[in-house]
Amino acid sequence: MIDVKVIPGKKEISYLKENAFVFFVVVLLSFMGNLNQWIISGNDGIFFKNFLWHLLGLGILFSFTLWGDYRKFVYQFVFPLYIGILILLVFGDALAFITHTKGRWIHIGPISIQPSEFLKPILVCLIAFMACEGSGYIRSYIRSFSERRLLKVFALVGIPLLLVLVTDLDYSFIIGISLFVFLLFIGIPKRVLIFFGIGFLIFCIFVVPIVWKSLKPYQKGRIYGYLYPERYARTWAYQLNQSLIAIGDGDLIGHGFKKGWSTRLNYLPAKHTDLAFAVWAETWGFLGVSLFFILYGYLIYFAIDVSRRVKDFLGKYISLGIALLFLFQLLFNVGGCSGLLPMTSIPLPFLSYGGSITISSYFLLSLVFNINLKAYSFK
Repeated sequence: MIDVKVIPGKKEISYLKENAFVFFVVVLLSFMGNLNQWIISGNDGIFFKNFLWHLLGLGILFSFTLWGDYRKFVYQFVFPLYIGILILLVFGDALAFITHTKGRWIHIGPISIQPSEFLKPILVCLIAFMACEGSGYIRSYIRSFSERRLLKVFALVGIPLLLVLVTDLDYSFIIGISLFVFLLFIGIPKRVLIFFGIGFLIFCIFVVPIVWKSLKPYQKGRIYGYLYPERYARTWAYQLNQSLIAIGDGDLIGHGFKKGWSTRLNYLPAKHTDLAFAVWAETWGFLGVSLFFILYGYLIYFAIDVSRRVKDFLGKYISLGIALLFLFQLLFNVGGCSGLLPMTSIPLPFLSYGGSITISSYFLLSLVFNINLKAYSFK
């Protein structure tokens, strides 16, 4: 079990002092996210729920950082949580089939849970665990995955991603890309890469046409809207065009607090979630967007730096995987809002509304901070 102490020790206090800036960055990003939802919602239930989610997330961040142990979490809890997430995903798929809904969320009273969000830290930890060898807490790295070990990894990752695919194509695709890049960084044998390259070509030639026919109208519409935004300006590309108008209208310094036209007149669909970045850009302009990118980018840099410095390869791989997850979430959300990539339903950590994405993001960061704390303790 994880040992819980009530009062931080001298090492923990010293660690907090030395890393005060990165904690300040997280708190500042949390403030920016709540400010963004206040701009969108005003003093209604969505803003207050978002505020509570961030408070809970910050509590998890500081608690697990100071009193948790990422190694015990991986060894004792990851596999049971993996099974639990699989059960939730199967339940969600069955619910979607019975009720003819999307089934992304499981509603428990006033709370809605999106299991695919909590799948991200579990899969990162599983891959990192499989990338190490040894027993107990003494684990060393492997130069690259053997075919047998890689097959186990693909099975562990592929099963939940297929379950997510049933109800949420975007999440399954983007999580899959993030984790595949993660595997590339860890190391995949060249013959396996060649096999994947050939398999990808075969997939594009024979499978993509079949997949295209099975896509739902709104999924095809996102591709049409991305390729022909002018032709489908009032239908499939409406969301993209309104996002581009809002971002462009922000100019250098933005319209200011609650003064953005697209936000106030409700021209932006999904402005709480998918297009929360467009609201921020319209309100605060290029300078506000630059500030958000700098702070968000610093968190990614911090995770990569932790991965570079720590000697424990389990912690090294977990930090790297988390950095990649945050990077790809930023790329696909901002890329969709700006027209560089097709629109997706991927929210942007901190700026977008959602309990599952918020708690998941803070827990991912708590893993990185805890890894850094353990490395600090052995200086």
